[in-house]
Amino acid sequence: MKSYSLRPIGVYRKGKVIIDKKWALGLKGLEGFSHVMVFFWLDKAHKPDLFIHPRGDLKISKIGFLATRTPHRPNPLGFTVVKLLKREGGTLWVEGFDGWDGTPIVDVKPYTKREVLEKCKLPSWVKKLDRLEKDPLRKFATKAR
Repeated sequence: MKSYSLRPIGVYRKGKVIIDKKWALGLKGLEGFSHVMVFFWLDKAHKPDLFIHPRGDLKISKIGFLATRTPHRPNPLGFTVVKLLKREGGTLWVEGFDGWDGTPIVDVKPYTKREVLEKCKLPSWVKKLDRLEKDPLRKFATKAR
C-alpha cells in the first residue's frame, strides 16, 4: 500500500484554532459561516484494540473499534464540527472542539447544508450514551433536526 504524510497547518489551544501564518490568509471569508469542520491529528492516541466497549461503558457489549468514535485508530485522524464564534487573522475562536489542547490541525472547511443529514440511523447504544451525555455540545444524535 502507498503511504501518505500529513503536515499540520495549525494547532488547537484552549478554545482557539490557530492557523500557521503561511495559511492564515486562506481563512478569509470563513467568518460568514456559523460552523466549521476541523480535521486534526490525534497525536496522543495509541494503537487501538480491535474490540472495545463504546466510550469505555462496560454495560455495553464490545464492538469493533471502527464502529465507535474512539480516538485510538490506525491513522488517528480526528474530525469535528465546531461553532465558529469569531475569526481574527489566523485565529478561530471555536466552541465544541473534541480534541486535546495542543492537537495539531490538518484542515479546516466551512460547514454547509451539503453536510446536513435529515435522517440518520443510529444503533440503540449510541442513543443511550447520547442521553447520558452531560456536555450539551456533544448531544447531537438525539437532537431533532
